[in-house]
Amino acid sequence: MRSMRTLAASLILSGIALAIPAGPAEAQTNGFVLHCLSARAAGQACVTRARADVPTNLFHDPAAIAWFDRPALEANLSAFVPSLTFRNNANPRVNDGAVHAYPLASLAFIGPKPLDALSWGVGVEPIGGFGSDFVLRHQLLGPRQYYESFFAALKAGPVIAVQVAPGLSLGAGAYATYAQIQKFRMPFTMPPNAAAGMGMLMQMDEHYPGMFAAVDEMTAYGDSRDFDGWGLGATVGAAWRGSNGLRISASWSSKTTLSLDGATAVIDMNRQFEAMFGVLVQERMMHHGMSQADARASVAQVLAFAGMNPELGARATYRAETELSVPQSAGVGVSFQATPRWNIALEGVWRDWSDAESVMPFILTEGDNPNVNILVNGDPANGDFTYPFPLHWEDSWTGKAGVEFRPGATTALRAGYLYGSNPVPENTVFVAFPAIATHAVTAGVGFDAFGVPLEVSLVHAPSTEIVGTAAGHRLGNEYRGSVTTMRQTVLTFGAVWSF
Repeated sequence: MRSMRTLAASLILSGIALAIPAGPAEAQTNGFVLHCLSARAAGQACVTRARADVPTNLFHDPAAIAWFDRPALEANLSAFVPSLTFRNNANPRVNDGAVHAYPLASLAFIGPKPLDALSWGVGVEPIGGFGSDFVLRHQLLGPRQYYESFFAALKAGPVIAVQVAPGLSLGAGAYATYAQIQKFRMPFTMPPNAAAGMGMLMQMDEHYPGMFAAVDEMTAYGDSRDFDGWGLGATVGAAWRGSNGLRISASWSSKTTLSLDGATAVIDMNRQFEAMFGVLVQERMMHHGMSQADARASVAQVLAFAGMNPELGARATYRAETELSVPQSAGVGVSFQATPRWNIALEGVWRDWSDAESVMPFILTEGDNPNVNILVNGDPANGDFTYPFPLHWEDSWTGKAGVEFRPGATTALRAGYLYGSNPVPENTVFVAFPAIATHAVTAGVGFDAFGVPLEVSLVHAPSTEIVGTAAGHRLGNEYRGSVTTMRQTVLTFGAVWSF
């Protein structure tokens, strides 16, 4: 069953060309959700509501498919090129993340009307994703530590619209969302009180609590991969067009929870275990007058009494699952045909990130190393462990403004600007999930080539910087005062056919 599921996922990914951004919330996305994947819409600031000429907008603006008088097909292919840098106390020089060009694609069809007042369509498009690719030094773990992630998601489904009065239509749609995390590996920290076994060890000698008083985090290296799963969502909207060239639409999309499982994870606490062992040895030498050799033997005996075997180390393999949510969102769009040649489009969008991404739980089960089980749970037989990545994202707002000029019957020139607030607070930003770029400028052109209506667009987000809080960072000391930058370029080719 699992092999068939993996095969199906591979076919979907290869056919649709799923992709990710490197780090979430690039300017072509907000959080990890794409603003659009349409060459025609992207050229005009990615306005996805109140448009009568972009079939792939059907998930954003279901009621507007009623404005299509004829069947239409749209196809797009993008090259998504984000660029990240990172520096912190352990990496004082600016470190460039590996640059990848990710392919993205979308497809939508608006069908023939079965009734004058009824319209339908079906589409598939990538939602977005996140990721990073760095090799950095870690204060405890040492040089050449990999900080790497890769998440991607797409949705597909049908949409219908009904014209309920002249110029007024209502629409609704449902979609399935498929997602995968191919890899998520990097150092991570947790407070010592999150490990029940540490509390047990502290009780074995009166000096241990004082020796560990300055330790405010425990560090491990996590390497997990091959998560995948599904979720369901829905969208509803209303659209109105007047006889004066004015169009207005509004829509809402539900929160979609993605339960991702089937993964494996390796948690390596060897360096933390060695550091802890060294403190225990130091205590024996300082307070009990032992030689180093005798102190090491004594500590080994103490750990053996607790059920630990130093020869097994502190590296464990788990089954893993996690959960992500695509937030509910709502938006309003306005399009005005000022003259036969000029069109102006505006849009505002709200996303409920505070509800969707509060904590990203990594649920680990069936751990195979009793030493790690003791450190984490105080029980060598308990191989279950949940690490809650504290994200605590904030709601975001996006504003878009675009213009289109038609110098001829088959040619369109487009330009625009968009701004999306960064949902990630400074005390949870980290290198695999920075979500920082906020501004973007867009340009596009539509033209006929041998009778084929082609579209090309370019979206560029200039470099944006975010600085991790200097104190109280929720994801570890290494991100205190860290500096992350991101810039991004997206080139999209597309075509829209009417039949």
